[in-house]
Amino acid sequence: MSVKFTPAPDALYDGGRFRVYGNRIEIDRLGFFGGVKGVDVVYYGDITSVQASRKQLVISRTGWKTNILDFKKQEQVQEVLDIINTHKL
Repeated sequence: MSVKFTPAPDALYDGGRFRVYGNRIEIDRLGFFGGVKGVDVVYYGDITSVQASRKQLVISRTGWKTNILDFKKQEQVQEVLDIINTHKL
């Protein structure tokens, strides 16, 4: 069964395989053949640390889970980091 996924229209940043909203980050989970299998949701309140390198953002959250977001430009990393910092409680 294949379900077409449509993201919410109020995304502050759309990175292709992930979207940044005012209170959460949605990261697409890919299946074996590359299709979207599901979505991981990371709420800002669950984030324990964020590490920014050149074109990557490593998000550590409670429960030993980490997510790595890849970007094409270093400015995009800073833009998403600013969104997270302004909306985190």
